[in-house]
Amino acid sequence: MAQSGNDGASNDGDSAKREPYQVVARRFRPQTFDELVGQDEVVKSLRVALEQGRVPHAFVFSGSRGVGKTTSARILARCMNCKDGPTPTPCGTCDSCKSILDGSNPDVTEVDAASHNGVDDVRRLRESLSYAAMQSRYRVVILDEAHMMSKAAFNALLKTLEEPPPKVLFVLATTELHKLPDTIRSRCQVLSFKRVGEQDLEKRLRMIADKDGVAVPDEVLAEIAASVHGGVRDAETALERVLPLARDLGDKFDLAAYLALTSRVGTDAVIDVVAALLSGDAKKGLHFVHDLQQQGMDEREALGEIVDMLRWVMLMRVDGEDSVLVPLTGEVRKKVFALAGTADGPHLDAMIGAGVLARARLRRREDRSAVFEVAMLRMAQAGSMPTLADLLAEVRAGSFRGQGLPGQGRPGQGVAGQPASPQGRATGGAPPRQFGKGAAGGRSAQAPPARQATPVVDAKDLKSRVMVGLEKRKLLQATMELCRVEGPDDKGRVVVTLETERKLHRDRLSSTVIQQELKDAIHDAAGRAATVDFRIGSEDGGSTSLSGGAAKPPPPEVKPGDKAKGVMKKFGGRVVQVNPQDRVQKPKAQPAVDEALDSGAPPSGD
Repeated sequence: MAQSGNDGASNDGDSAKREPYQVVARRFRPQTFDELVGQDEVVKSLRVALEQGRVPHAFVFSGSRGVGKTTSARILARCMNCKDGPTPTPCGTCDSCKSILDGSNPDVTEVDAASHNGVDDVRRLRESLSYAAMQSRYRVVILDEAHMMSKAAFNALLKTLEEPPPKVLFVLATTELHKLPDTIRSRCQVLSFKRVGEQDLEKRLRMIADKDGVAVPDEVLAEIAASVHGGVRDAETALERVLPLARDLGDKFDLAAYLALTSRVGTDAVIDVVAALLSGDAKKGLHFVHDLQQQGMDEREALGEIVDMLRWVMLMRVDGEDSVLVPLTGEVRKKVFALAGTADGPHLDAMIGAGVLARARLRRREDRSAVFEVAMLRMAQAGSMPTLADLLAEVRAGSFRGQGLPGQGRPGQGVAGQPASPQGRATGGAPPRQFGKGAAGGRSAQAPPARQATPVVDAKDLKSRVMVGLEKRKLLQATMELCRVEGPDDKGRVVVTLETERKLHRDRLSSTVIQQELKDAIHDAAGRAATVDFRIGSEDGGSTSLSGGAAKPPPPEVKPGDKAKGVMKKFGGRVVQVNPQDRVQKPKAQPAVDEALDSGAPPSGD
């Protein structure tokens, strides 16, 4: 049980002078496993080990702050050293229990690993463990915040942790289990402490208030339990701030007084502003920010309450009105479920994302008002703004004209002025088109692509749409960039002429597979079937058709010179290809060779 010497609030001034005041978290610290709140699995595991005499020599207690890790380690030390022990129920009256309770037992060592985290600290600890216990059965070492130890310190502790001296027990308490090396965790039994539920917290707060003789309304205790996110110590600290005012005001102390004292928004106000943001009312969100600042409330805490409410709306939308994931009751639960019926998943996802991002920025920014106001605007507009995927789909489909951009479209409209779905997505956009080799001449074997509803304006418009459609095919896009596009004419005929002498692009456009892929891209960009004729331009301004026209004449035969023949004879070579002029490296001081290359003939053997 909790220490009784300072349980009640005393009005006796002499008594206050004799005994210094202790905070609630220390006065009501659990002294037995029965008093621990919300850690049934951990308590059961420790009880069974103590009853069967199978207590390991090293534990790791992990969990968030203020859930009972260090307290459980101290209770375990009393269980091991009680005159009736080892036992899961220490008496609390023997000399060993009393000395551990007041911190005077020399055999129970509590080390702050955050400040004693070096090799020298571990070395001194190991040396002290070589001596037998002075007045207790076991020596217990509690390493608080064990994850703060250095890597070298962990390595120095490994051997002692694996094979400690007789009658030595280690307990490592940490809030960040992932920072402990695997070599440490493998030598310990890990027990995970979970966050305490709100109902358990309310019961404990009610017990403390009753023992202190202070009447605190249930709604205030519920608000405290909801605000601490499962931390018992945080809840007790928050209650301690309330107790003096509740004792002074008596029946006048209510939820409104608590919210004013702690600068919290309150559930009803949060529900109202969330409902406004879900309906797109940015004006009410901005006035909400202004009112908070006038009352001196913390912007980050207020935004955290809004994000929590949006999360509860999302959970009830997915899991139903009776969801156990939402810690709400009564009329508040009904209001939140009503909000869940008016929201959709992508909208809530965008709002929660905007709130979380703004909360992170509020931590390190001085212009908190601007960050909070922008967050309200983004939450209110989350349902009407097109997503990046929507814009990309419209651009690829060719119907994007910018109407969906901020300031150019209206809420409720998608990209290109089309009606938007409840998720804010345009309903008329074509899905992205993927080009690749398929089973039939290079076309994809998937479902046929959707045709573009908006007709092309001219050849320049058609080429720009094709270029957008080929953005993932960089090489093919580079070839298309060097082409002149004409059409489509009245008969749907499109002429694509390559205007470069580079052999790389000419060979690529000559491929039937590449031609088919380009035809697919042109069909999709034009929004209708088209006859495509591919041509390769020539130096005289003419062009050679690659789609059924006259065949390109073979290049004139070029015979190697004397030097080339000598090289071929020496190395057993043969002529495979004569490089075109744009790939010939011309020497600077050989005019005869330059003239021969410019004329198209091979250099002579001279």
